[in-house]
Amino acid sequence: MKMPRIRHAPLLVAGIITLLMLLATLLQWYPLQLLEYKSYDLRARLRARKPVAPIVVVAIDDASIERLGRWPWPRGYMAELTAQIASYEPALIGTNILYTEADKNSGLEEIKALRESVSKLGGSPAVLEAISQSEQRLDNDALLAASLASTNKVILPLFFTLGEQAGNPDPNLADYLKKSSKEQAGPAGLQQARELAAPIPAFAGKALSLGHINIVPDSDGTVRRESLLVYYRGRLFPSFALQSALSYLRIAPKDIQVSGGRLSAGRLSIPVDERGQMLLSYNGGFGSFSTYSFFDVAAGSVKPETFKGKIVLIGPVATGIAGFAVTPFQSTYPGIEVIATAIENLLNNNVIARPDWARWAELGVMLLFGLFLALALPRLKAGMSAAIAAGLLLIWNGAAVWLFAGQGIWLGMVGPTLLLAIGYTALVSMRYRMTEQRNELVESDSIETNKMLGLSFQGQGLLDLAFEKFRKCPIEDDTIKDLLYNLALDFERKRMFNKAAAVYEHILTVGDYKDIKERIATMKVAGETMIFGGGGRREGTIIAGPGGVIVSAPTIGRYEIQKELGRGAMGVVYLGKDPKINRLVAIKTVRFEEVDPDLLEETKKRFFREAEAAGTLNHPNIVTIYDVGEEEDLAYVAMELLEGSDLTPYIKKEKLLPAKTLLKIIGSVAEGLAFAHEKGIVHRDIKPANIMLLKDGTVKIADFGIARITTSSATQTGTVLGTPSYMSPEQVAGQKVDGRSDLFSLGVAMYELLCGQKPFSGDSIAALMYAIANKPPLLITQIDPNIPQCCAYIAHRLITKDLTKRYQNAREVVEHVKMCLHKLG
Repeated sequence: MKMPRIRHAPLLVAGIITLLMLLATLLQWYPLQLLEYKSYDLRARLRARKPVAPIVVVAIDDASIERLGRWPWPRGYMAELTAQIASYEPALIGTNILYTEADKNSGLEEIKALRESVSKLGGSPAVLEAISQSEQRLDNDALLAASLASTNKVILPLFFTLGEQAGNPDPNLADYLKKSSKEQAGPAGLQQARELAAPIPAFAGKALSLGHINIVPDSDGTVRRESLLVYYRGRLFPSFALQSALSYLRIAPKDIQVSGGRLSAGRLSIPVDERGQMLLSYNGGFGSFSTYSFFDVAAGSVKPETFKGKIVLIGPVATGIAGFAVTPFQSTYPGIEVIATAIENLLNNNVIARPDWARWAELGVMLLFGLFLALALPRLKAGMSAAIAAGLLLIWNGAAVWLFAGQGIWLGMVGPTLLLAIGYTALVSMRYRMTEQRNELVESDSIETNKMLGLSFQGQGLLDLAFEKFRKCPIEDDTIKDLLYNLALDFERKRMFNKAAAVYEHILTVGDYKDIKERIATMKVAGETMIFGGGGRREGTIIAGPGGVIVSAPTIGRYEIQKELGRGAMGVVYLGKDPKINRLVAIKTVRFEEVDPDLLEETKKRFFREAEAAGTLNHPNIVTIYDVGEEEDLAYVAMELLEGSDLTPYIKKEKLLPAKTLLKIIGSVAEGLAFAHEKGIVHRDIKPANIMLLKDGTVKIADFGIARITTSSATQTGTVLGTPSYMSPEQVAGQKVDGRSDLFSLGVAMYELLCGQKPFSGDSIAALMYAIANKPPLLITQIDPNIPQCCAYIAHRLITKDLTKRYQNAREVVEHVKMCLHKLG
């Protein structure tokens, strides 16, 4: 009865896996959808090509704001630039700045009041004329409205509050809104809006047309679609991009038709989904289109022919004023570039489509893969089944990549791929496990085999496994007793006194042997009172037993302990020697005695995983980790022995380092962090105490991966190790962190090392955490005006709370440090 069940087990497992994956695909399970989006983004990069479109971007960038003053600028600036560009004969001008309120100019109000007073007092016509001219120059709204009217080529933005609307069509909508939209009986499944924010009538009435600038990201926060239409109050409003394309092609909004999964208007025919959204085909990162600074254009530095016959888009890209979107290419993509991409897609029909048959093709392939797993895989040899499975994956994924990159057709890759990968792994594992079970039935567990295995484990330092094998041997044999006695001595050398006693007691079960009774008594006392580098010890003290007697030779792992170097929150640091290569090392020990016993095993696993990952970091600015291991009551890390000190002494105002010296240190730390982050490793505890300055001037980062695990294990018992002054807002909020968290901590350290004062403070840990997450730091130049501006800029950008405005990687910090050093000479 058992054999039929075994024979049909692969069929059952394959059927269950296929059914679950089909359901996950049909129900659009979020993790599966997220993976599909990631594969989409990878293919989007393969599809990217240099855009060929009549589009020029005029960017309101940091350089322009630095020259023209703080944002918002007087609207007269925009009036002048609009008139200037219009004189260059562009096809049209798109301004991505939403003026929803009239300009409040107190100077203008005073001029108006003065004119009225002078008029009542019978002032001379010349005086009244001069006042009127001043009034005209100060009325920025009138200047911009006049510029729009004379240009008659400007498209202005709208913004909707999206959501199901309860109101009926509004026949009293302003004419400029009706001119820029199409009357529609109902939403027909399209995106709807509850409220509308439009430019003031003085501007909207003079504009060529209006288009909405709403950006709707996918569920993972990435913008892959353009909402071409929004239904509001009985009318369809085109997006800013669609309105620009229509105006450029001289097509009226009333010509828009949506049916059969396509939006048509004149020669435009674009595939859209049921919400009227078009998949964007990005052409690369920021700067794909011809882009010029606002200041350079206003100053006449850009040739007029650059704009002739082009669609000129004016919008902000500067930090703090621009709206940034996450795209498949980068996480800080300006909204004006998203608009430019959508216009290029529309004009060149450079679109990505997801046809109706795509879903059926994916489900059909999944069923095919399921049949292969259920019927063919159990009957094939391992090599043949692996080759066929790899071939199926290559054919499907290759076709999906080719169709996407070359033809603009999106087929899902992840569902079929995961089905085949998971099913193949599960069925092959079942086959292997059944083979192993059959082998175990015929495997001999002989005395000699266990003895040899025990000796092998003992030679490798795996004493617990060695004891397990020796216990299977007959203890009456004097040879086995001698092996067990030597094993107990090894446990003693490792300070595993309780385990040594257990081995002696095992020998004692068949009678006395050598001095095991005396050793059992000694081990029990040692296990209760032994101190390794205990609280009262000083440099040079190594190991002491009851009454000060040394029980065994002092070692940690294979390292011979020379003396104690120091101690900290994590444990004791010893000077050790590696006897194999006669090298001196620093041995940092970490004790787990305060960890909740239920969490001990997971904490240890995490510790070794972090330490081993840090051990792969081979960089001149990172302390080298040679080895990691575990004793009975502690874990240890053997690392490079350094001659120097950390930066803690230099946070005091009387001992601050020169700015150039500190910049070089920050640059070296950033170099090390860049290397670690590119390896996927985050430090999580950057602070002056973990930055080492050696005697020869070398800078090294210490405690990669170690501080995190000890802190997390201690805080599980309610103990906080120090104040979290250097934590990032993401750490304070308990969010997942990446390399940008280390950059924030580096910024806090740089701020403190520049001025001798921390950027965030509080009377309690809770208050400190609140300040880190919510309060802006005091400008460092207000603390010390002598601090160079470039140093202050780097420090403040590092401690920016908004992740998108902070440095995105340590390489950017290195480049800015180099520029600052060059500026300082």
